[in-house]
Amino acid sequence: MRRPLHPLMVGAFSAIALATGQATQEIDRQVRTLYEHGEWAEAARLATQPDGHSADLDLYRGLALARLGKLDAAEQAFLDGQRTHPADPRFALELAGVAYRRQDIGTAKRRLMEALHLDPSNSYGNDFLASLFLLDGNLPGALKYWNRIYKPLVQNLRFEPALSLRPVLRERAFAISAGQVFTLDRLQTTEANLDRLGVLASYQFDLAPRDDQRFDLTFRSLEGTSFAGGWLGRILPLARGLPYQTLDLDLYNLGQRAINLNALGRWDPDKRRIAMDISGPVRLNPRLKYRLAADARDENWDLRSTYFGKPGGLDGLLLRKIEAGGELIFGVNGKLQWTPALWVARRSFDNGGESHVFADSWSFELRNALTYRLWTWPERRVRVESAAVLRTGRVLTGAPSRFVITQGALSGIWLPQSKGDDLTVAARIRSGKGFGALPFDEFFMLGMERDNDLWLRGHVGTRDGRKGNAPLGTQYSLFQTEVERTVFKFPLVRFQIGPFFDAGRIGDPSGLFGSRGWMKDTGLEARIKTLGNVTWRIVYGRDLRDGRGVFYTAVSR
Repeated sequence: MRRPLHPLMVGAFSAIALATGQATQEIDRQVRTLYEHGEWAEAARLATQPDGHSADLDLYRGLALARLGKLDAAEQAFLDGQRTHPADPRFALELAGVAYRRQDIGTAKRRLMEALHLDPSNSYGNDFLASLFLLDGNLPGALKYWNRIYKPLVQNLRFEPALSLRPVLRERAFAISAGQVFTLDRLQTTEANLDRLGVLASYQFDLAPRDDQRFDLTFRSLEGTSFAGGWLGRILPLARGLPYQTLDLDLYNLGQRAINLNALGRWDPDKRRIAMDISGPVRLNPRLKYRLAADARDENWDLRSTYFGKPGGLDGLLLRKIEAGGELIFGVNGKLQWTPALWVARRSFDNGGESHVFADSWSFELRNALTYRLWTWPERRVRVESAAVLRTGRVLTGAPSRFVITQGALSGIWLPQSKGDDLTVAARIRSGKGFGALPFDEFFMLGMERDNDLWLRGHVGTRDGRKGNAPLGTQYSLFQTEVERTVFKFPLVRFQIGPFFDAGRIGDPSGLFGSRGWMKDTGLEARIKTLGNVTWRIVYGRDLRDGRGVFYTAVSR
């Protein structure tokens, strides 16, 4: 049995501990005084004397060594202090300062994040980390940490060049103004409004600190009609589709009201098409946009390899379709957008045989689409977005029937470099399914075709210029990944190239269509992008299942 300590022994130990504590406090005071008076060498020497260091002694020893330019010794002192006092965020903050002096920005950020994990409201740490992100051009990352300390307060908001929008529309589009704290939510809301208006080919926010602890915000933009000066800038976007027997017309920001008109005419004998849509904000409200569209097609289809309803498939299927409709695009907030729509269509077929899939009919449908920014990691420049579409329709002629089409998508993009967008990693997962008696023109297709957005990049959707070469069906899954690196940039043009991998499967419960298993493609894709937002895509894809390689090109805006 352990005997209790004698009261005299307890008193002796207490006296020793008190004396030791007082001595340490006195040394702390002396070291702090020496440091504040610039006696850094003496402060560093004195701070190493006691056997039991306090956190302040370890800190001032490192600070004094750093003042003397002995960064290695200072770093070791801070590391020793961090090891002894792991809950004290000051050591991680000072280690960040040492890394910054060495121009090791990545380590400085990591150390600051360690400190802010211990003390999320630390003003110095948040300001330091936000400034580093701003130097990299990572505005969302900077705002995330500045907003914790109610910064940055905007003094002036400037537009370079002047934004060609009605003053009321411009004020409503920008959720930030002078005299406000520029928050991440305000940035996302403004970006969503501008993207919805669709009048700018590119834009960026430049935030510059002032001497009075406030910031000036400059908005730099390039309008969607801009490519180059003079006649070249007007002709090239108009003629971008000429290699594909297509003429495009794009008119943006009519009357400075963000009214956009897009039209195309295609005289390809196998894919004739005339389409037009007009869109703009409702009552100059950037959160609510209307879109009215009409589309007429006259197409020859070759289904010899993709239709299994009869031996040898179908050749010479003729589809004529006219559809028109309208939609409202409502920005609920900076992350969520809802689009309800109504569409009416008339279709007719020749050489389709007796299958109900190729029956002439009228139909109407209601569409509801939601897009949502699911998750962001501003520090790592990662963004994940989701989308869902529900289409409910009814075929009105022939044998009246209802149909439902659902689609979902999840996409992510990562910019691995701390600044710039010369390297991009992207991944997308998409899936869809149709229920009921879908008309043939509502079927999904997995393959490269300029009227189709479900690209499986080792399969071309046309044969000898006619659609139908890629697998079709009423349900599909598609997975796409790609890496893009900017090879060179000129003032007006950027050239990007990188590998991709796609995998997809498409089917049809009736057995008339489908891919008969998973398809896997890989290859290279190059993109030539202009400042006028015109993009040429050049793809070499290889079907890993059949071992065939294909080239394909397309242009979009």
